[in-house]
Amino acid sequence: MLLLIVFAAFASGIFGQPTDTYRAAHDALMDTFLPVEEFKNDAQVSQLLKAADEGIWAAAGQDPRFRQLIGPFTNMNLFGPACGLDALVREAGTPVFAEMTQPQRERAITLMQNCTENEPRRLAATVRNFYVVKAYGAIQEPLTGVKLNLYASSDWVQLHRPQLPPTKLRFDASSNEIARADGAIDYLVVGSGPAGSVLAHELRRGGKRVVLVEKGSFIVPGSMETRLIDNLIDTRATADGAIRIRNGMAVGGGSQVNVDLCFAPTLPSIQAKIESWRRAGRIGPTDFTKAQLASAYEWVKSAIGTRVLSESEINANNHALWDGAKLAGLHPSLYDLNTYPPGASPYPVTDKRSSESQLVLEALTDTTNPLSMLADADVRRVLFDENHTATGVEIRMRAPISDPGVIKDANGLHMAEGTMMTIHARHIILSAGALGSPSILLRSKVQNDQIGRGIVLHASMPIMGRFDRTIDALTGTEASVFVSDKLISDGYALESMSDQPLYAALMSPGPPLHTFEMIRSYRHLAGFGVMLVDTPSPANRITLDKDGEPIINYVLSGPDKVRFRRGVAEAVRIMFLAGAKKVYLPTTEDILDDGVSPVVLTIPKQADEVARNLQFIPNQTIVTSAHMQATNKMGATEANSVVGRDFHVWGTKNLYVVDGSVFPTSIGANPMQSIYTFAKIFADGVVAGEK
Repeated sequence: MLLLIVFAAFASGIFGQPTDTYRAAHDALMDTFLPVEEFKNDAQVSQLLKAADEGIWAAAGQDPRFRQLIGPFTNMNLFGPACGLDALVREAGTPVFAEMTQPQRERAITLMQNCTENEPRRLAATVRNFYVVKAYGAIQEPLTGVKLNLYASSDWVQLHRPQLPPTKLRFDASSNEIARADGAIDYLVVGSGPAGSVLAHELRRGGKRVVLVEKGSFIVPGSMETRLIDNLIDTRATADGAIRIRNGMAVGGGSQVNVDLCFAPTLPSIQAKIESWRRAGRIGPTDFTKAQLASAYEWVKSAIGTRVLSESEINANNHALWDGAKLAGLHPSLYDLNTYPPGASPYPVTDKRSSESQLVLEALTDTTNPLSMLADADVRRVLFDENHTATGVEIRMRAPISDPGVIKDANGLHMAEGTMMTIHARHIILSAGALGSPSILLRSKVQNDQIGRGIVLHASMPIMGRFDRTIDALTGTEASVFVSDKLISDGYALESMSDQPLYAALMSPGPPLHTFEMIRSYRHLAGFGVMLVDTPSPANRITLDKDGEPIINYVLSGPDKVRFRRGVAEAVRIMFLAGAKKVYLPTTEDILDDGVSPVVLTIPKQADEVARNLQFIPNQTIVTSAHMQATNKMGATEANSVVGRDFHVWGTKNLYVVDGSVFPTSIGANPMQSIYTFAKIFADGVVAGEK
């Protein structure tokens, strides 16, 4: 509650501070999280850090959210006796962070990071995350010599801007309603990710009048390296700040920002989960059979362009997992990917395929029965009549992002940010993902206490190793290797990953010089992640705050932590076997019982201490997620599920949910290909007249 009280105080103006006070706090925090003092005599680095400082203040200095974030540092008496900060304030003779000496400021952050109370830890982690992302994001290229090719040229964007047919959508300003000019809308699909894109494409192809509504922006395919564009990613944390969750925020949803790792729904780990649903009575004997999934998945692979890799595509970064796993007696495998082969991409800055480029765009430009789409449109709730029949949705318009390549107001309807409107349709399908779909149902007052319950996240932790040779993780095919030996038996997998240099800094909590050295050594770092198949718990659920926005209440269970730390320890051993000289964990926990932070492992035997001591303490250890699932579970009865075996929402008519939220548990591996496949099965049923 401490942060809530502090933030409320600043938001209400009780502790109204002059701008200079906030600027002083900002400069002091910048000096504490980045090695400003250490490099004051290095003209090049000092200039870069100063430019980052000025850039952050220019962009965020007057933003109320930023001032709310750093406000507690203008008066640290607000923390009371928490973590020993009161004693530090007495020693310093001031409660103002900016007036403390550099060692005192560093000790204040350390006390917060190691506090037994979570709120100070969370504030320290949040502020550190902000400064590391904003500062190193601005200067990572000159620091590392790595050139990030993020945006296509304006000439290329203009030349490849999709030629869309005249819109069939009409906006009636007098009634604030959108309709199709050619007749009633048969299906309104909310969300354009893997599920929504398949539904929109296939229902339209089956002769239905379809409108697709997407909260994110519409971009020219191939105009950005979407995996690295922050404005296309909805990043948020669990209620306690322990796990950082990443979702897509654009036409194409998660398929725009993911790493394209493809796990077929016919794989043993996924089949084991589906059979467990059948045994539990959540699906019937003939629902989602292996033959049905295989048939639908053949269409998915063809439509999306899923390809099989060759061993020659394994780059130096992925070889760390490939080589180390083999030496450990495991059986590394090659992913299938939704990417173009090396040298075959039609795009100047990316090799990605997405549901936007492969499905949505084709549907929008079809001359026979084109799809209608409304982007930057946040669906707030479903509208019902007195018989609980879904009749439409209420929408609030958002401002499109400002990045190059964004297609703004593609329909030419000229609706301002914040405009509220309705769209009516005969059937509503929510495909807004495991966060968006339950949020809409909750805001719609659908009476079912199972909505949002039992969320699973596939909690993940990155492991980085430093090598005495050049790695250059972003060269070639960025992700190619995974290890699934323990996926069924122990519920975790090891998966290769690549990211920009900034990621190395973000995942290296500790003193500012350590974080700096990690980003400077980026070209010698290799990394892969441990992905946990977590267990559903009714206590882990989505709820809403007072503004109707989702809160992710989630805590790892004790047994899940045991399996997770076992996986992390195995990853450490594999990284050493691959030749790493040092291995880094993203934690400030005292795992080695030496009182030293951060954790830098130098010998393989230290993996045993990781297996014993890693506790995943919220805001001390960095855990991430990109596979949210199971928030609107499918089942045979309303008592334990949100949707029936036909995807309809219990207690309603003409309302369906089709996305990863309907999985009763984790799907058993990275879920995107299964989401595509389940959506194809649903769409085929609609076109065949079964729904």
